[in-house]
Amino acid sequence: MKSVEIVESSLVVPAENTPREMHSLSNIDLLNARKYNNTIYLYKNNECAKDFFSVEVLKSALAKALVLFYPLAGRHVVGNDGCNQIDYNAKGVLFQVAKLELTADSIQFEPMSSEIIELFIPKEPHSSSSSHLQMLQVTHLKCGSVVLGSSSNHILLDGRGAAHMFQTWSRIARGDLKSIVPPSFNNAPLCGRSPPKVSYEFPIYTCDPPQKEDNPKSCVLSLFKLSREQIRILKMRCSNGGNITSVVSTFCAVSALVWKCYCIAQELAPDTKSNLYFGADIRNRIHPPIPDYFGNGSIRMAATSEVFKITSRPIGDVALTVKAEIDRLTDEYIRSLIDYAKVMLDKKMSLVTKDVLESDLMVRTILGVPLCDVNFGWGAPQLFSWERPTQTRVAYIMNELGDDAGIKIVLSLDSSTMKQFEKVFYDELLFANEQIK
Repeated sequence: MKSVEIVESSLVVPAENTPREMHSLSNIDLLNARKYNNTIYLYKNNECAKDFFSVEVLKSALAKALVLFYPLAGRHVVGNDGCNQIDYNAKGVLFQVAKLELTADSIQFEPMSSEIIELFIPKEPHSSSSSHLQMLQVTHLKCGSVVLGSSSNHILLDGRGAAHMFQTWSRIARGDLKSIVPPSFNNAPLCGRSPPKVSYEFPIYTCDPPQKEDNPKSCVLSLFKLSREQIRILKMRCSNGGNITSVVSTFCAVSALVWKCYCIAQELAPDTKSNLYFGADIRNRIHPPIPDYFGNGSIRMAATSEVFKITSRPIGDVALTVKAEIDRLTDEYIRSLIDYAKVMLDKKMSLVTKDVLESDLMVRTILGVPLCDVNFGWGAPQLFSWERPTQTRVAYIMNELGDDAGIKIVLSLDSSTMKQFEKVFYDELLFANEQIK
């Protein structure tokens, strides 16, 4: 594949003066991985607009958006005391413009491979003292299409926070200023209580350093799609044809399907315990709610079951296992985790999530998060991709583009398990269709 040529690299700073201070991260921020989340958008110039993806328009709108989202123009720093902080120094967001002598139709954007990241995702400039919080790259293709690549630092924000910023940026670019909702940076609701009160145990968090990260060369990425009709049938199966009064969400149904197929493909011993790890948004579950909070607003949870229950019981039972874990996410549960993290930090012990073992699966999702339909005024994207292809035993679940679109799942597994998973997954869908008939 041809290499990309960077034709411009600059820092976009807020259009107006913004607060300059050191910002302490919340306990929830500190529980998240110090990694970057990558997203890619493909836009096609179907209307042959002369100003299509004007760099001047994008940078001007970004500068205005950064007045509201000024933390993104700062830097992540580690103080002399070892504490992670955000320096609101307004140094700016890295903004690169590139060109690539390839057409959109000649590039396999999905699933997002390391080669795609190399081409379209900006890289962190070498620095020993601080790190960028947001980096962007606009790549012009030979056919006139444009790829927008984004890399967001997870130490500051999650998918919902990124969506809030991107929607604001794009609305400013197209002149839609009435629907902009300012973010809130007040993380006081996510601070620990005094004295701390830990009412629950949190076995999925540990103080042990993580093991060596998976070799990305051993990861195989595959893309699976579910149509709206297939999702409808799946949710019907999860409610036994509508006989269960408890409503099963799309996330519970789809993650249950992936978990079940994964356990079958792994050929695990029946009495093995398997964990389905996933992130759960707390913004509307903590009291009072913090719907517009800009920061990390999700925590990791784990649905746990013996393998034989997952593989042999109806898919609805598996979905209800996932739902039961989500239902544990009460205000007291959230505040207990925040207090637990604070207690451990006071002991100079940092909490991290446990490694995803061979019997486990991690699900990362942005279902319902408005991150994929970002329109800067030149039309909706033709393609959206959001993955981190350096981890294995991870499923990324996201909405497809379009009003009548379904869901896509990007799965990262070792090659032998992936072959088995594909067979089991499509057999499961075929079985579901036969049941409905």
